[in-house]
Amino acid sequence: MKLRGWDLAPAVLSIAFGCSTSSPPPPASEPPLLSPADLVASLANVANGRNADMEEAGLALKQIELRLLVGRERRRDGSVSILVLDADASRRSETSFTQTFTLELPPPSRRRTAATVAAVPGVVDFVEAAMSSARELVAAAARAELPQKLREVELVARIVRSDRVEGGVAFRLFTGASLSGGIARTADETNTVRLVFAAQ
Repeated sequence: MKLRGWDLAPAVLSIAFGCSTSSPPPPASEPPLLSPADLVASLANVANGRNADMEEAGLALKQIELRLLVGRERRRDGSVSILVLDADASRRSETSFTQTFTLELPPPSRRRTAATVAAVPGVVDFVEAAMSSARELVAAAARAELPQKLREVELVARIVRSDRVEGGVAFRLFTGASLSGGIARTADETNTVRLVFAAQ
């Protein structure tokens, strides 16, 4: 049986029509946004809530210092500030600059007994690890009969992108955690956090 040209026309038209009306592929999802404000708020909330746990060590978390590399990225709803933690974020940033934050936590008499839930994954684990490290330093000073000289415990960590939780952060404690007589030192590197524990 022979098919004439006009017999094939409806099939060709239907294929062409189907192709022309197919929906375009959905736009690629934007990378998760991690803003400096979210990180600062999470650190402050978690640390303030857990400050009561430090009383047994004779310490209180007094100050949090952050030195962050912040970029401005264009998104569908406008430009936003992001933490530049990797090469991909650096390429997406239109401009970038360093921001330094210093947070003074309330004195122990005004501290809260419970922490607000952290918005940034990884912050709770970091604060708990830092406070555990501070307790260990105090215990080491006590064993060395140095507690009467202890005025501050200082911990500095590098902030990096989390490999386990999308949109979260991880912290790498520097080996330079120290006991000091109250002399503050700030890391020169960007994306670092410095916790200062003061003796009560």
